[in-house]
Amino acid sequence: MSQIPKMLLLAALLASCVSEDAPSARFIVQHDWVGRGEWIAADLHVHTRFSDGAHTVAEVVERARAHGCGAIAITDHASRTLRAATPDYQADIEAARTANPDFMILGGIEWNVPPYESVEHVIVLAPPGPREWSTLAEFRARFDDFDLGSRPKPGAAEALRWLTGQRDGSSTPVVFYGHPSRKDGSSMDNVADLESWRLAADIVIGFEGAPGHQGGDVVGSYLYTEKTMDRWDPAAARPGDAWDTLLRRGNDVHGALAGSDFHAAGTADLNDFWPCQFSETWLYVPGRTPSGLFRALRAGTFFGAHGHVARDVELTASVEGLTRPAISGESIEVRAGTAVTLSVRFSVPERDWNGEPNRIDTVEFIITTPAGTSVSTESVIGPGRQVVSKVITADEHGLVVRARGRRVVADGPDLMFYTNAIRIAAPGGHGRRGRL
Repeated sequence: MSQIPKMLLLAALLASCVSEDAPSARFIVQHDWVGRGEWIAADLHVHTRFSDGAHTVAEVVERARAHGCGAIAITDHASRTLRAATPDYQADIEAARTANPDFMILGGIEWNVPPYESVEHVIVLAPPGPREWSTLAEFRARFDDFDLGSRPKPGAAEALRWLTGQRDGSSTPVVFYGHPSRKDGSSMDNVADLESWRLAADIVIGFEGAPGHQGGDVVGSYLYTEKTMDRWDPAAARPGDAWDTLLRRGNDVHGALAGSDFHAAGTADLNDFWPCQFSETWLYVPGRTPSGLFRALRAGTFFGAHGHVARDVELTASVEGLTRPAISGESIEVRAGTAVTLSVRFSVPERDWNGEPNRIDTVEFIITTPAGTSVSTESVIGPGRQVVSKVITADEHGLVVRARGRRVVADGPDLMFYTNAIRIAAPGGHGRRGRL
């Protein structure tokens, strides 16, 4: 046998040994507070009299606390004709913080994204700190696209890159797309928007899967082509739509945000639910601080729910060889053919938001591979703490999984919760940001 074939044979044998000895699973993205974090309910899309809301900051905070929120974000419209990010805005929010030291109140704005004027809205949250208010005020003045007149239009990418540079200590602003399909011709239009914005800045964490205005005659105020599906934006609710397409393309976006978009309660024009009265975003945080909340938002360790149907929702992926199960927002690498146990753990409160007996009827695993998206439905039996599981086989090209729970409502829409995704990559793939 010549020397070259011998070398090739040796290389093949060595490769085989490495492959066999390599761990069957490992973490690619891992969050260090898993197992020691805590849950906090939040509403991150709230308006006051500083834009087109009907209530003061103090009134909104009082009612949010009464309905179980541990944190809210004041996100009044950044339009130049309104008063978000002004000194008075800062003063009222700071006064509410002083009056409620055990309650988190984030400062933010709802940005009119160029070049769409007031058609596309993005929520901008600034981390509390020395630059919080100057960041919001300057961003609004430089980049909001409402009522610009003859002035040159800024670019969304330019605005997001500028915002990324506004760091307070270890925290940067967080940005997410509000009610994404409300004025779109198709919910799939959101794919291009989110991909371009995330390419410009990784502070764009995802989108509002459950839009606000849940108490109106038209849920979410979706008055145009697209309508909500069981109160959720079709980008999130329709399997294989924008959220799953973005995940399949390697964009780890988080869509399990359920805010109120609160403007007014019990008025002729709007009958919004108060923050945390009906819609909740539950964040698994490393600590009950603004910094901990921002870390959880960026990491994706949260779920969204309507009607108080579930608490402590945890999607996990367990694989032999991992030090612990992976949770939403994490990524693991698993050899093809390996058994992966997917589980959703959650608690069902005895009563729902309206005081009625509570339940969850089904849990659905939404699994996306290069071949497409499938849904596996499992039944839930009984109230209290629940665990629903399914065993799958790791795909040679990788996959992503997210989950939702459903309480069937006879005259609809159903009450739902949604988790963010876990990415299960194949060895040799492109990792967290690569395509499946």
